[in-house]
Amino acid sequence: MNTHWVCSLFLLGFVRLVGGDGPCSGRVEVHSGEAWTPVSDGNFTLPTAQVICAELGCGKAVSVLGHVPFRESDGSVWAEEFRCEGEEPELQVCPRVPCPGGTCHQSGAAQVVCSVYTDIRLMKNGTSRCEGQVEMNISGQWRALCAFHWSLANANVVCHQLGCGVAISTPNGAEGNDQLWRARFHCSGTESFLWQCPVTALGVPDCSHGNTASVICSGNHTQALPQCNDSVSEPEGLWPQRRAPPTAQLRLVDGGGPCAGRVEILDQGSWGTICDDGWDLGDARVVCRQLGCGDALNATGSAHFGEGSGPIWLDDLNCTGNESHVWRCPSRGWGQHDCRHKEDAGVICSGPCCTLSTGWGRGGAMEDGI
Repeated sequence: MNTHWVCSLFLLGFVRLVGGDGPCSGRVEVHSGEAWTPVSDGNFTLPTAQVICAELGCGKAVSVLGHVPFRESDGSVWAEEFRCEGEEPELQVCPRVPCPGGTCHQSGAAQVVCSVYTDIRLMKNGTSRCEGQVEMNISGQWRALCAFHWSLANANVVCHQLGCGVAISTPNGAEGNDQLWRARFHCSGTESFLWQCPVTALGVPDCSHGNTASVICSGNHTQALPQCNDSVSEPEGLWPQRRAPPTAQLRLVDGGGPCAGRVEILDQGSWGTICDDGWDLGDARVVCRQLGCGDALNATGSAHFGEGSGPIWLDDLNCTGNESHVWRCPSRGWGQHDCRHKEDAGVICSGPCCTLSTGWGRGGAMEDGI
């Protein structure tokens, strides 16, 4: 490396983000010693993005985007792929390999979005655990969050992010002060990190006299949750537009346990799904109670737990929340829908509530007489 290049890198830096909302988001460009050169999105990884965000003082990487068109003024593309592990102090020291075939154009330029929110924890009696006051590391300083507009969906993201299961409740925390972080988070409950949620930072009211946001999580998400049955006989003749099946089974799949996942119903030998049109907490509440999984924390849509297969048994569900079985709720009609599996509904329940003496349904699912 010649002296001119060393001086150029020292003065300009090796990497920058351009074309975004500020210096912490945009297309990735590195300095060749003579000019800024875009980096291809081919094999560009999140660990590499983490190194870039840290090097630029921009916190942590929130997302990595590809397929960003190269500009007409881009004369060349960086001829190497970065293979960072995520712990390197700067991008320049990361391992690199030549692009396959000597070309790195792939489908476009790599784009990174960083966040000043770098970590989160729950604090109770001076110890970090799965319940307590919500605190975020914001630009290197731990700040408690204001409870104003703090929701169970927000809390669920925090619990998931910390590996603490799902949110059980959001009790009032200690009295706030001027050091509280007042930004409002508007999570759907399905985000992987709290800082992926939409945020309102401007125009929020003073929280100096409010409470701090607090969360109680269910515990370690790797712990297996026992199932319990709730076999109930119900009269026939209540299934819309066709004869009721002799038996039906309900289960949640691909959620890491029996009390979270995609909702599936077994009928006529086929496991089918529920469409997310009109799907809400009232519907999810019926599913959780029917499975003995406590209360509903979140009603997910858009195949959050992956796409199912087979029939779509229910659509436009409109449960009051008090029905004993989800198929007893008003709907478009059994087997009637205008959906695809990318709209499969799911739920996140608070956890098992009981152990009943009734037997297991086939395949570990709950079996109900109709």
